[in-house]
Amino acid sequence: MKPILLCLFLFISSYLSAQIIKGRVVDSKTGQSLPLANLMLTDQGSPLLIKYASSDTAGFFGFSSIPKGKYSLTITLMGYQKVEKILLINENSAEILELGHILIPEDINLLQEVTIMGGTANFSTKNGQIKIGIANNTFFKSASNLLDVLRKLPGLQVSQDGTIQMASRATPTVFVDGKPINMSNDEVLTYLNSLSPDMVESIEMINQPSSKYDGEYQGIIDIRLKRNLALGLRGIYNTRFQQNNYSLLDNNLSLVLKTPRFSYDFKLGHAYGSTYYQYYALQYLANSNALITDTRTITANQNFNAQAAVTYELKSGQNLEAFVRTNQVNRNAISGNQLLTQTPDLDYTLNLVKSDNDARPKQRNYAGGLNYNAQFKNSELHIISTLAQIDNRQTEDIQNRNIFKNELVNYWKTNSRNNILIRTLQADYIQKTGKGKLEFGGKYAYNSTQNNLRYDTLANAVFNLDPKRSNQFSYHEHIAAGYLFYTGQLDKISYSLGLRTEHTVTVANSVTTGILTERRYLKWLPSLNLTYRINNSEQLSFSYSKRLTRPTFAALNPFRFYYSPRHYWIGNPYLQPATTNLFALSYSRKSLNISLNAGRETDVLARYPEYNPETNELIFLGRNLPYRNFANLQVSSPITVTKWWRMNNNVSFNYNKELTPYFGQTYQIPVYDYKINGSQVFTLKDWLIDVSYTYESKSGNGLYIFSPIYGVDFGLQKTWLKNKLNTKMTLYDAFDNIKRRLIFREKHIINNDMYHYNAARRLVFSLTYNFGSSTYKAKENKKNEDENRAN
Repeated sequence: MKPILLCLFLFISSYLSAQIIKGRVVDSKTGQSLPLANLMLTDQGSPLLIKYASSDTAGFFGFSSIPKGKYSLTITLMGYQKVEKILLINENSAEILELGHILIPEDINLLQEVTIMGGTANFSTKNGQIKIGIANNTFFKSASNLLDVLRKLPGLQVSQDGTIQMASRATPTVFVDGKPINMSNDEVLTYLNSLSPDMVESIEMINQPSSKYDGEYQGIIDIRLKRNLALGLRGIYNTRFQQNNYSLLDNNLSLVLKTPRFSYDFKLGHAYGSTYYQYYALQYLANSNALITDTRTITANQNFNAQAAVTYELKSGQNLEAFVRTNQVNRNAISGNQLLTQTPDLDYTLNLVKSDNDARPKQRNYAGGLNYNAQFKNSELHIISTLAQIDNRQTEDIQNRNIFKNELVNYWKTNSRNNILIRTLQADYIQKTGKGKLEFGGKYAYNSTQNNLRYDTLANAVFNLDPKRSNQFSYHEHIAAGYLFYTGQLDKISYSLGLRTEHTVTVANSVTTGILTERRYLKWLPSLNLTYRINNSEQLSFSYSKRLTRPTFAALNPFRFYYSPRHYWIGNPYLQPATTNLFALSYSRKSLNISLNAGRETDVLARYPEYNPETNELIFLGRNLPYRNFANLQVSSPITVTKWWRMNNNVSFNYNKELTPYFGQTYQIPVYDYKINGSQVFTLKDWLIDVSYTYESKSGNGLYIFSPIYGVDFGLQKTWLKNKLNTKMTLYDAFDNIKRRLIFREKHIINNDMYHYNAARRLVFSLTYNFGSSTYKAKENKKNEDENRAN
């Protein structure tokens, strides 16, 4: 680590000047600004891409830190002709090269085409990565927040509880402006819900992160906020009201002030209301009777979050950022549970146990950091430091009563405490070398958790400590990493090579059992990408990467967490990290994108059920499966039918095969499935109507069969007050069909049929109001993948 960090600073001294290019893209006929135009700055003597940018909502764009040379500026936008300009920067050039208004003429042939054609200005691919414009994109106008936008994107699956997965079943990390955000899982969902589509310039989906990214990143969703250039104050107020079984109100306010040297950013959010969840299971017991579990949970929320950040521009191209953030979660989850023991034909109830659980989870999340960013003539330096503390507390009052006998079966109380402290330091250096670019850097992270779970059971009118279920557990983790990454160009072929190494030391201490587990492991994570540019609108890419998945902190804790009195899961401190080798081949032509992904994951992190016939308990245990093989084919393309009717359809075909040892047998069941999602968007004068749909075929894994599922949403959107006010009304899951149903394959082991229901059918009204004159964009806080594992 020390040699790497030393090298980073030795490169700084000779690069202290920078050139800036500015301009505005406008329609040559109407003079109106053109947002989200694609601008590429390339070296005139070679096809090497120097910079890439998109115009903001006012048509403005800018490039910074441009060295002396002769460049070609190419501007493209769907529905308009391509424009190229030659730029020369030498010692006589002004520090700011102002290009003024760049006039873009319409493409008459394209606009007159009324048959089905591919394309939207907001869809492009580069090196196998998909970039989708969000603001002013018709397909996303009726979405009430950014989480709804993600549900419409190709290769993503967003469940009703907010869980996001890519096609390879990997959970992606959320970035903002090229950096991971400083939030826990709950905060990420709150943040995505607080962003309206018109606040986001574009989203880049990286299905196969290279070696320059942390090994933990299985996939990346990079949210690019709108570009802003002007000084002054800007504010955005966003509110969202949701009604289903219960109501929920979200309010978010964002204020940004930019002065010549300072930028101030303040965000405040509040969520108030309740959500609903149901778990239902039908299980046939060893004695042939049937056990029905019906759990219904109402969670009241009173949550606050606040964030303050300041950025100081030391000199042109160099700035220092400092931030503090807090998230205060206060919930009261009231669960009513019924355990019915019935005859096999379900005609007669033999026993009924009613359970009431009053849980009060609280979280106090505090984070702060200091970051340094510098752009020199031919190089960049980024240093990120973060300190975060996540403090979780929860109490439960659980009573189980036999209704037939009118007696209290058992009564227990729990008190759990979970403290997580995360410390990180990261440095990245980028150096242009001839026709290529060299990147290297290092990172150190130290994470520690302290956990205490206490059960007190009522006996003889006195609550006594239950030693079988109470537990104390501590976990310490040290991660040191370094990487080297190079990108280059050979004629029409661009390539990148990378190698990352991560050394991890973990110490898990189960204080209750007196077991101390220490592990050390070194992982080498290479990556490769080759992209062949067939022509300006067509390319073919191949990539390979090796990635690492560490278990979450909760999955390592050996505690019992109850869904119902006879259904709970236990963490496993002996879990090993999983390793994935992933290959990808992608082809793109204009807005059409086809990708094939395949790979193998070893030491797969999974949770499998174990049934105890004596107690009728269903226990989910964390474990490592030997391996799984997977593959998927994805096809996506927006289509314009007429000026008032557009559609976007995404389809994926998936294959998954897990090697699952279970109760003395090894299951290797290949699973094939497909998923379809899309939108039909109609523009009628000032109104926009969106009909969105999703369908998932029958699927599963080594132990469970997943039933098919589908949902249909209807959205209506309109802007007011010269686009300052945006209103949206959306009916989600109109036919109330989204229930995640799982059926156990081997009924001779466990005959279980269950489903999870999150009350997806709901009516949502959202309103976004923009005020102030500035268009400056504040960056989100930086983070690392360790905080994603905190929840």
